Amino acid sequence: MELSEILNFVLGGSLLATVIGIVTLRATVRKANAEAEKAKADAETVRIDNAEHATRILVDNIVEPLKEELNGTRKDLQATKREMARLRKAIDRANSCKHHDDCPVLRGMREHQESAGGEADGNVVDGGGQPDERSPPEVDGGGAEVGGEAGDTG
Repeated sequence: MELSEILNFVLGGSLLATVIGIVTLRATVRKANAEAEKAKADAETVRIDNAEHATRILVDNIVEPLKEELNGTRKDLQATKREMARLRKAIDRANSCKHHDDCPVLRGMREHQESAGGEADGNVVDGGGQPDERSPPEVDGGGAEVGGEAGDTG
């Protein structure tokens, strides 16, 4: 074998190995890029799942108890409004009662009002008149209907 044949054989083989290496390297790079994209997508999915889980925990532990408390407070407020309407109705009836002047309840209210320093809410029981204008006894201040007391005759 001559020197040129040996060089051709060595260089030819190296060139072929280089070409095969480049083709293999390209495939390896493509595969690595695809795996990197898949890893990014998986990480985004995990992030979204974590956010959904955190939101669910927040709703379960904070929002739901607050809703329940708010609903309870609303029920208490409605009950208080009904009781206030009943009290107003009773006071209206007491002012038109034939024993109005000697009523210990009305006297106590007058004394309490005088010691409190005047009109508290505009609905004053003065010695001989009716309270200021209010909503009818059948409807409370919020517009909710209020039933009368059992046995009320006026």
